[in-house]
Amino acid sequence: MATGDSEKLKGDIAVITGAGRNIGRKTAELFAREGAKVAVVDVDEERASGTVELIKKAGGEAISVITDVTDENQVKQMVESVENEWGPISVLVNNVAISDHDGLFDLSVETFDRVFAVNVRGAFLCTREVARSMKRGGGGRIVNVSSTSAHRSRTDAPAYAASKAAIVNFSRSMARILAPEIRVNTLSPTRTGSPVGEEEERSGKVVDAILVGRWGRPEDQANAALFLVDPENGFITGSELAVDGGSLV
Repeated sequence: MATGDSEKLKGDIAVITGAGRNIGRKTAELFAREGAKVAVVDVDEERASGTVELIKKAGGEAISVITDVTDENQVKQMVESVENEWGPISVLVNNVAISDHDGLFDLSVETFDRVFAVNVRGAFLCTREVARSMKRGGGGRIVNVSSTSAHRSRTDAPAYAASKAAIVNFSRSMARILAPEIRVNTLSPTRTGSPVGEEEERSGKVVDAILVGRWGRPEDQANAALFLVDPENGFITGSELAVDGGSLV
């Protein structure tokens, strides 16, 4: 039994990808506290197990499902595993992502393709297969995690920025295709939970563009994801929520 007071997600079965750390882990913990049964989906077994352990210690219910979201068969098996455990899925957070760290002339085709495979193909496969489950269960809610990088140039990570821009429009298309049974929205964080950001915050140096005066924290994004899947906010679909401390202003 979850330990949250409100239990906004009581009765929900949630799949969260990349839930082994950072934003994904905090989102999984929060959703479990709000009453959801949470499938912790990650390619790293140790990280996934760590999240499940945290949830269970807090009184929540969770399982880990080790999945490479770029692999169609593994995604199908993930959905089957969750349904066999609990029944049809009602909430999906497509959170998992990787980045490139090279400029244009050092960016390999292999890295470019891998970034798009994880960030875009992964979201597509999980959305398609989980949406089938949601329809079997009568509906659901999907949050696709993009980034403020979708709206600005990134000379140090052009593939990542392009992939996150793709997610924004993918979400809009899915909102139209899956309506009215399934709501689809986008969450766009600024840099969150990074060692660089934490070090600069500790030293008193905070990037000028963040109006609230601090770097993003995983719980900021988890709270926003909860807002988007909260049944009380059922009139929100096809929207993008930037949780960025005002950095896009």
